Amino acid sequence: MERVKVTAAVFEESARPLRNPNRGFYYIYQFHITDQETDYNDLVERFYYGDTETTLALVQINLKEYRAQEISPAGLKNIDALFNALAQRDKQLIVRFLYDWEQKNLLTEPASLDLILQHMEQLGEILNRYSDSIFTLQGLFVGDWGEMHSTRYESPQELRRLAQKLAEITGGYLSVRTPAQWRQITEDGADTALVARLGLFNDGILGSETDLGTYGVGGLEDQRRSRAEELAFQETLCCGVPNGGEVVIENPFNDFENAVRDLSAMHITYLNRAYDQEVMDKWAAKVMQSGCFQGVDGLSYIERHLGYRLLISGVKAEWKAFRNQIIVKVFLRNEGFAPVYVEPEMTIALRGADGSLAGEYLVRYGGLRELSGGTDSEKKVTLQAAISGKGLAQGHYNLYLTLEDPASGQNILLANTQDIGPYGYCLGGMEVYR
Repeated sequence: MERVKVTAAVFEESARPLRNPNRGFYYIYQFHITDQETDYNDLVERFYYGDTETTLALVQINLKEYRAQEISPAGLKNIDALFNALAQRDKQLIVRFLYDWEQKNLLTEPASLDLILQHMEQLGEILNRYSDSIFTLQGLFVGDWGEMHSTRYESPQELRRLAQKLAEITGGYLSVRTPAQWRQITEDGADTALVARLGLFNDGILGSETDLGTYGVGGLEDQRRSRAEELAFQETLCCGVPNGGEVVIENPFNDFENAVRDLSAMHITYLNRAYDQEVMDKWAAKVMQSGCFQGVDGLSYIERHLGYRLLISGVKAEWKAFRNQIIVKVFLRNEGFAPVYVEPEMTIALRGADGSLAGEYLVRYGGLRELSGGTDSEKKVTLQAAISGKGLAQGHYNLYLTLEDPASGQNILLANTQDIGPYGYCLGGMEVYR
């Protein structure tokens, strides 16, 4: 009978940057769609040149050429070619369709709501074809810069029709500009199908007490609530759906400590790296004084906490002789501002000293998103696997954990001091004796 000795690895938190999908800083890339044939592979290559640090890109697609008509076959062909070119690169997409870049939306958006709905319908096939590349869709096509203000279509009924159509023709996350609009569109949470998919984007984050009109100043102005109420609303809502945008206008609300507190409560997953540079510079001047982030500047600290930042807080591995199994438990925490919104594929494997696979277990655990991060970063979940010891030869074996993003196939990197190896993160080793 086998005799087995199992040794679990010890894990510590690190301050290292993690290039993980669906979180972090982004840059904006703008594309004006016309009927003119365009080499989008070349255009995207030139746009992305030099952007090697980010895993997200905000792609703004201007449809004002079709404000009086349906999108032409040539226009649809160009949009398809654009998404095809974007899908060849290593960035997930935040996608915003709009009709205005110059704060002249009332002159450039379609005069008929039905035409906007038709544009959405026309785009459905393309958006579904490239759904693996799209993290979230921002906005409902309308408003200055696509931000859902300064539009003729701003009643709850009109916004609801637009959101329901966009949800009907796509399958992923959507986001709207303000919590008040979210409540209007979902009928304050009654539309459960939209509730599960509808997040927020905010291009006035920390810009003032109201985030430049995103919130109210008390009472119910157009259903906008006070800052404290809306932060509490987002703290609950964005445990399940993404939130991100731009930080603007240097002021006390975006002083470093205030920013970390509110970004954490909002569960912010992504921010524009290029705007507002004065705020970014203010954060960069801050130097952390304690913990594993001691000596790290504040801008880097915030970047490393955008979205999820998973780490192993402990491992327990035991040999159960009567079952002939190795029972492995991995305890995970999330130090980031926000959850993992796309559940990764997780595997615990047993490999010989030469790397040969001796046993593998796909962890079918749907609860990783319970790690909401932000103000609840101390919460833990447990991944558990039972690896069979049947037929194991004498010798040394190692246990490994891998987490993989299902859309990109990219490994999810963990915020521990241990490096990821060719087989994943080593959880410990075991010796088999006779």
